[in-house]
Amino acid sequence: MSDNKIISIIGGKGAMGQKFAKAFRENGCKVLISDIDTKLSNREVAARGDIIIITVPIHKTFEIIREISGSVREGSLITDFTSVKVLPMNEMKKSFKKDVNFIGGHPLFGPSTDFLHQHFILCGDIGNKTAKWYKKFLQKLGLKVLHMTQQEHDRQMATIQCLTHFSTLSLGSTLEKMNYDLQKGEKIATPVYLMRLYGVGRILAQDPDLYADMQMYNPYAKEVIANYKKSVDELYGAVEKDNIKLFHDVFAKSQKYFGTVAKRSMKITDKLIKTLS
Repeated sequence: MSDNKIISIIGGKGAMGQKFAKAFRENGCKVLISDIDTKLSNREVAARGDIIIITVPIHKTFEIIREISGSVREGSLITDFTSVKVLPMNEMKKSFKKDVNFIGGHPLFGPSTDFLHQHFILCGDIGNKTAKWYKKFLQKLGLKVLHMTQQEHDRQMATIQCLTHFSTLSLGSTLEKMNYDLQKGEKIATPVYLMRLYGVGRILAQDPDLYADMQMYNPYAKEVIANYKKSVDELYGAVEKDNIKLFHDVFAKSQKYFGTVAKRSMKITDKLIKTLS
């Protein structure tokens, strides 16, 4: 289904850029990449592409958008792979002419994960011919493509990513402050602790800029994390004052809120525990 499309990937030497470059080539597309130390510049690949994908760190995405704004052809489609959508898409709207199409994109998986059954979010107007082609291509790879506004995307990611990463990093920072013996902890750990520990380790094995950018450039992150801090303070108050009733009240409210998800979680985590064992 290539239709002789030229795909330009800015940041194409990165892990995600390489993953998608390979997929496009295998489906008959011509792929051009620019990155540090490539012969082609960002402007050159942008000028030649039917679809231009920006896959660089979030804090560099804005300057790339501005850099290529005068180079793209009429009718080209600009998109990205960043974990936030409101700010990059606002920059696209300001930087590109009306005859240039743009949509936001976010693969909800890492470069080491197979495409099949993974989620991919598209934001903005996907009604033009090239955007429709791009969506069908993603679906052909086996991806489940979801469409939502950039505001809804960032609100969802403020919880799914920012809150999760913040609480996970908080655990890692706590263990570091305690100078806790991780190796000994691994040997005597409960399965649930191990799952949490390895979740922390997974994040800390990666680039801190990625996680910092998610927190700093998502406009809804501060609001979500402020609620997390309130919850931590409330539970800490219950423990500090040996207030069993308050602890039970907080637990009961959350238990009621989770409802059937809590029961389903027991079954799913039981399977994960068996895998760890």
